[in-house]
Amino acid sequence: MKALPCFAKASLIALLLNLAGCGGGSSAKPTAAVDDPLQEAPVDSTPDTSPDKDDAVVRMILLGDSGSGSEGAYAVGKAVAKVCAVRGCDLVLGLGDNIYESGVSSALDPQFEEKFELPFAPIDLPFYFVLGNHDNSGFFGGDGANNAKGDFEVDYHYRDSQHPDSPRQTSRWKMPSRYYRFTQGGEASAPLVEFFGIDSNQIAGGFPDSDENYSYNNYGLVQAQWLNAAMADSRAKWKIVFAHHPYISNGSHGNAGNYDGAPVFIAPVLAGERYKAFVEETLCDKADFFFAGHDHDLQWLMPVASCGKTGFILSGAASKTRSLEHRDDNPVFYEKGDSYGFVWVEIKGDKMVGEIYQVDPADPALGLGSLNQPEPAFRREQIQQEAIGLPESEGFTSPLQANDSFDVNGETGNLDPVQTQFSSGFNSLAAAIPEENISRLVTGVGESGTALLEVADSLITGLQGAATEQNPDLALAGAARASQALQYALQSLQDSLVPAEGQGLPAPLDQLSAALEQFSAESPSDDDTADGNASADLRGITDPLRNLASNIQNIVDGIAEEGGSAPVAGASLDLLSELLIDVTRLIDAAGNVDSGEMAQVLASTTDDLLANILLNVVPIEEYAPSEVSDAIGLGPKFLGTALLLVSQEVAYHLDTQVLPPILQGLAMLPLSALDELFAAFTL
Repeated sequence: MKALPCFAKASLIALLLNLAGCGGGSSAKPTAAVDDPLQEAPVDSTPDTSPDKDDAVVRMILLGDSGSGSEGAYAVGKAVAKVCAVRGCDLVLGLGDNIYESGVSSALDPQFEEKFELPFAPIDLPFYFVLGNHDNSGFFGGDGANNAKGDFEVDYHYRDSQHPDSPRQTSRWKMPSRYYRFTQGGEASAPLVEFFGIDSNQIAGGFPDSDENYSYNNYGLVQAQWLNAAMADSRAKWKIVFAHHPYISNGSHGNAGNYDGAPVFIAPVLAGERYKAFVEETLCDKADFFFAGHDHDLQWLMPVASCGKTGFILSGAASKTRSLEHRDDNPVFYEKGDSYGFVWVEIKGDKMVGEIYQVDPADPALGLGSLNQPEPAFRREQIQQEAIGLPESEGFTSPLQANDSFDVNGETGNLDPVQTQFSSGFNSLAAAIPEENISRLVTGVGESGTALLEVADSLITGLQGAATEQNPDLALAGAARASQALQYALQSLQDSLVPAEGQGLPAPLDQLSAALEQFSAESPSDDDTADGNASADLRGITDPLRNLASNIQNIVDGIAEEGGSAPVAGASLDLLSELLIDVTRLIDAAGNVDSGEMAQVLASTTDDLLANILLNVVPIEEYAPSEVSDAIGLGPKFLGTALLLVSQEVAYHLDTQVLPPILQGLAMLPLSALDELFAAFTL
């Protein structure tokens, strides 16, 4: 069964980005990665037969953000040629933003000559490029909103054959696909280095692209699956991944998950949280190095625990410069802002040597100290590192699993006593059921129901803080946690359907998987919500939730004739269905009424939710076989009596102390952003 959608927690800013993304796409389909993404052949089928070629060593240049055609770009081109003449070089890795400011309009665009062929004419080497956000510009330079535009840079790789009357000036530009792999050095059966060039633009946030060919499902997942398989299949001694967007950086963009200071709890995709999950799943502790650009500076960063052995070099100063910012303050071996430059790397055996060069266009020696004996600003040698053994991650390809750390009891709220008693009662009930498959399901229903109570509690607590402190950010934070709790509730139910060894669920309980599959299929992706219609977006989640509740109820209706503990499971699901309906009403209120009405709906719906819990535990107790009731040892009212006591107290507390301030204080607050926290999905 595929993973359920992960809810995007978008802010008003992100909604505006969705609005801006409309119409920016193209109907053209993305270029396929390769016919066989696991093939070992290099992308350039012409082997290097140079007499001085040494297969035991690979030397490369790292050039990022090179496409401005600036004075700095010309100086870097000359400086690279001088370094390569002394140190030796086999290839250049182009780390994205290859053509500023807004990419190209066709394979015949003169910018290829103006911003690549001419500035870097002194470098007679193959350039293996990946795409950056500026290469995929839609509305303005760097928005990354038109991924189809990047295909023109792939087309330039094939221009000589596709446009024989207008061949390229040189054949140095290599980009056979938007993402690809190739080997260098060693033997065909045991390469010294394998390079994996990836397309980070669609994954790393920024403006969304309305072209469905570049959606998370149609493009992001496919690339992640390709890279997972390619890394596992590689026979190379060294594995190097290169892309435009960094995983960690002390530059102005910062770390993935905190890009540009965007609040991750409100706008996780914009902040790079999705890209962080992509990197951690596909290459962390697998790749020896991850090379990137994006920030216009030079950094050699220390490995971090979350990514295992993988090292990081950022080289984004080939044609633009920018100051370091240190928002995340990552430890480094070396860093330099406000300077043009590049990185030279040598891999030989189990040793890697890196040299960082600063370039000064105003200096006759180009900032190298000597044109005949260039001097690096920094040099480091290191031995190849062993993997530390990070746990396998599926945080990108299965987003819900990335939320396993969510603690449903992690924050204090008004409904905590009800949640505690609810959870305790269901744990006791599940433990007393002899059938392992039914017990597992009842446990899942208890966890799911507890999380649904947390949805309501988070909304109440957030609105309570917003009203009493007149701070709408508290309402947004509460709604963000409510979104996570809803996600957790659905995942808990899904996990409970995994059959015990040789023991699946009996009919009609075996239809629950199909009900969750239907919910997943009906739920929208980010791309489905790109028209910016908030009410329509909200229906994208509330309508599937109502349908899920209805489908669960249909399953419950067919259980009455079953024997054993199946009716207990049915009654438990009946309660869960009612909770889903109540929670859906709460979410609906967040987007379809004004602030004052929302508080009133919140009050009435919360009362209904508590009352429905009490009404719907009665069938559970009535249907429980005597051996189950006896095993619990609390009599036939093992759930209802305890819940009645705490629910009465909580309801009184809400009615007298919590809800009145909310009713009085919300009318003055602009809370229209709440609906967006449940509006879009990241699948």
